[in-house]
Amino acid sequence: MLRKLLRLVLATLVRLVLRPQVKGLDNLPAGPFIIAANHLSFFDSLFIPILTPRRVHFVGKQGWLEMPGLKGKLQSFFFRSIDMVSVDKSSGTGVTSGLTDALDILKRGQVVGIHVEGGRSPDGRLYKGNSGVAWLALAGGYPVVPCGLIGTEKVHPVGSKRLRIARFSINFGAPLTFEESHGSQSNRHVRRAVTDRITEAIAAQSGQEYADIYLSTVRERMKQNSGT
Repeated sequence: MLRKLLRLVLATLVRLVLRPQVKGLDNLPAGPFIIAANHLSFFDSLFIPILTPRRVHFVGKQGWLEMPGLKGKLQSFFFRSIDMVSVDKSSGTGVTSGLTDALDILKRGQVVGIHVEGGRSPDGRLYKGNSGVAWLALAGGYPVVPCGLIGTEKVHPVGSKRLRIARFSINFGAPLTFEESHGSQSNRHVRRAVTDRITEAIAAQSGQEYADIYLSTVRERMKQNSGT
């Protein structure tokens, strides 16, 4: 009950203040499916669940649930209230566990959301997708809806502590299906091909320039260049 009330309040506020444009809701299928999206803003994994008619469990890093102090407790409550699936990205075992939790949600007939880049783009480009989304799609034969977020970085720019009033768009494309590769989630070549196809479909919805490099690699280079 509290979750539904919080979602209603947040959705109403976002619609009234930010006036987002949401297109392609008719592309969301019945039954379980995966929303695969780009990532521009801290609030992306909030905007998608509250502005779609289905209950969406978004995959996010476990660290958001473990911040210290009152702010950390409020943040943890917030993310749990919007059904976040926590993933410990510090280890392969943690990632596998998080994806297994997401797969269980899909098996229950619900919807899972995932940012394929594994983090927020620092420059607005769309980076090479991680293959976790393909693993989920192939393991259960679930359709993948490509989602393009446009302008959310204006609401909360990377590195900023302040929110800004700015319009943004969410575009949902036609579902992608991979029946011919169902059950091939252990084949890394198949996972890579499926992930690339999904990422291309996201780019078609977001209009972003594609960068054929992992975001994690870019972040590591940025850290080295800054001397930290």
